[in-house]
This record gives sequence, structure tokens and C-alpha cells, in this order.
Amino acid sequence: MDNNTIMILLGFVVTIIAIMTPIIKLNSSITKLNVTIDNMNCNMSKNETKVQKHDERLDNHEIRIDRLEHKKG
Repeated sequence: MDNNTIMILLGFVVTIIAIMTPIIKLNSSITKLNVTIDNMNCNMSKNETKVQKHDERLDNHEIRIDRLEHKKG
């Protein structure tokens, strides 16, 4: 192998490393974002369930108050 071939191969390897490093970092960032979004979706569905149960309790409480007010009146 002569010096030109070695320089071309070395340049090719350096170029591949320079291109692949940001791609790998981007891929790991995208993976972290996907995990975070999945966790947020799970938490939101739990919160929606809690809010629905709370709304039902409030509705029942308002009905109870109405009934008590009509009994006293």
C-alpha cells in the first residue's frame, strides 16, 4: 500500500466516525424522548381515571346536598 491509499482509508474512517457520532447521539436522544412520552401517557391516563372518580364523587355529593336542603325546606 502506498501513502495515498493509507490517507484515503484514514480519511474515510474519520469521515464515517464524524458522521456516525451525531447520528448515534440523536438516536439515543430519540429513544429517551420516546420513553419519557410513554411514561407521560401512562401517568396522564392514571390521572384521567382519578379525575373521573373525583368528578363522580363530587356529583354524588351535590345530589346529597340537594336532598338535604329539600328535606330541611
